[in-house]
Amino acid sequence: MSLTKQVGLTVSLLLLLLLGGVLGLYFFKSKSFYETKLSRDADEIAHTITLAIEPDIEDLNRTKAIVDAAFSSGLYTRILLKDMKTGYVIYERKKHENLSEVPHWFVQALPIHVPDAEEVIEADHDIFAKLTVTPDRAPLYRQLFDLFVYTAGLFVLFGILGLLAISLLLKKLHLYLEKIRQQAEGVIHNRFIVQKELPPASELKNVVVAMNSMVKRVKELYNHSSETMRQSREMLYIDTVTGLYNRRYFQLKLPEYLLANDSRSAGVLMMIRLDGVIESNRKIGHKKMDEFFVSFASILKESCQQVYEPLVCRLNGTEFALMLPGHNAITAEDLGRSIVGKNILLTERYGLRNLLQTVVGACEYRRKMQPARLLGCVDSALSAAAVYDENRVVCYAEDRKAASKEEWRRLITAALKEGRLQPRFTAVYDTKRHRDVTHTLTFDIVTEEKVFRYGDYLPAVVELGMEMEVMNYIFHYLQTHRFVQKPIAFEMIAEMLHESDKLFLFEEHVDRVAKNVGTPLFVEISEHDILSLAPIVVERLSMNLERRGVRIGIDRFNGEKGDYGYLKYTAPAYVKMEERSFLDLDGRGKNALFTMLASLDIQLVLYNVHGENIPELQENGVRYIVYAE
Repeated sequence: MSLTKQVGLTVSLLLLLLLGGVLGLYFFKSKSFYETKLSRDADEIAHTITLAIEPDIEDLNRTKAIVDAAFSSGLYTRILLKDMKTGYVIYERKKHENLSEVPHWFVQALPIHVPDAEEVIEADHDIFAKLTVTPDRAPLYRQLFDLFVYTAGLFVLFGILGLLAISLLLKKLHLYLEKIRQQAEGVIHNRFIVQKELPPASELKNVVVAMNSMVKRVKELYNHSSETMRQSREMLYIDTVTGLYNRRYFQLKLPEYLLANDSRSAGVLMMIRLDGVIESNRKIGHKKMDEFFVSFASILKESCQQVYEPLVCRLNGTEFALMLPGHNAITAEDLGRSIVGKNILLTERYGLRNLLQTVVGACEYRRKMQPARLLGCVDSALSAAAVYDENRVVCYAEDRKAASKEEWRRLITAALKEGRLQPRFTAVYDTKRHRDVTHTLTFDIVTEEKVFRYGDYLPAVVELGMEMEVMNYIFHYLQTHRFVQKPIAFEMIAEMLHESDKLFLFEEHVDRVAKNVGTPLFVEISEHDILSLAPIVVERLSMNLERRGVRIGIDRFNGEKGDYGYLKYTAPAYVKMEERSFLDLDGRGKNALFTMLASLDIQLVLYNVHGENIPELQENGVRYIVYAE
């Protein structure tokens, strides 16, 4: 029972008891008063009759007339005149009490005891007769019943008015309590609500003021930490001229892409070199040349808009690198030619058409490819393009036979139909309690010849538009199995986020799974996918999942755009960050990261962790890790 209901019920009962006690006391006091009055009236009429009869007691007719006159008032049920010596009844008048107008239960519940009034009549100083008068209780019962009805009516009326007053008071109180609840819940969901209207009650006012202070403090802490993270990130990883990522960031992220067990696991690395920069600087000056590089950076970013989770970096003054997940040599060559064409137009605008040349070299990569081998391949392609002394694009395909779309389709379809998807659980380890705390579920395709990891076939799933079929398989598996591993996390395929019908189906599946799986669930979504959606879509998804007892986890967290505001409306339970990215942060950046996440009650999980780095990570406050494969 809610606090408001408890307070309302308690106050109502106290009010009803108080009102009932007062009215009950008034009723019984009135009963006692009427009983006393009836007894006194009986004594008085008995005394009056006695005084009237005594002067001429022998005159029977006169005596009867006096008794009849008194009896005719209707206030008595019996008047008896009896000879005291012989016991002979001289005269008697009586009737039955008429209680038909009063409910029987009222008479039974409220007995009225009024004694008979008695007088002794003397003649010549000798006792002659005894007069007995029995009062009629019917009028008293009718008066008391009318009083009872009136009292009960007052009780009900004042009770209703009191309850209405209490209800209005509690409703107003509830409004303030509801605002406080929303304020506290807002902090949980990373929405910082400050109440401007303060309640009149001093106790509630103090609570609201304290809540406002806490919310402001948490908001300031979050804003300060995120700004510190942004500044630290810009100093470490952002090229000051173009705003692109720098060489340090490229060296940090290249191994992560090559080890990724997701849709980044296969693609193309493209290097772009601008020849003739020194001559161009002499012609138009450094300021104009910087403007040129800013415009060229915009061309690169626009060209990669349709690429899933691209990486665009400026390696030095003349070279740029693009990681293009999901691309192959053919599509990368088309993209390279498009960039060259746009840059030709740009050089003409700055009068550098005959001075600047764009040389592009690219090479396909696959999961777990050695970085040195990939960089050597790209350098060869870049050298081959530079031989021609003109704008040129050279792309090398991987030296192994790649599966075609149809081969991938047949492989994935057969795996789904024949149940050849093998579950694989990757544990998140708690270094403080020395135990696994959650497990991420992925599926490998197992054939007679080879095992395809999740990251090997996921790009093909997205390219073929088979993400719904794979998610249906995952949901069916979750609904039909019980797990020793608890809790369970699984990745949401990014393409489903961009189609409303698939998103609704996903939520329906999650609802059924959450009811049957018997363990807490987490849905992992990459930071890149979160940022690609409108905030209202992500907030709605987060709230709908949380109503079902499911939380979001953000994978591949690195502050891609230098803005961490999305953490507020996403409200994740945890973020996953690559070990190298964390260790590369300076002390200021690490402190800001932990402060920011703590202010939003978000846990940090590092993945691709190597055992020899665990002591250093623990010194830096890292608790949850995923070991490198």
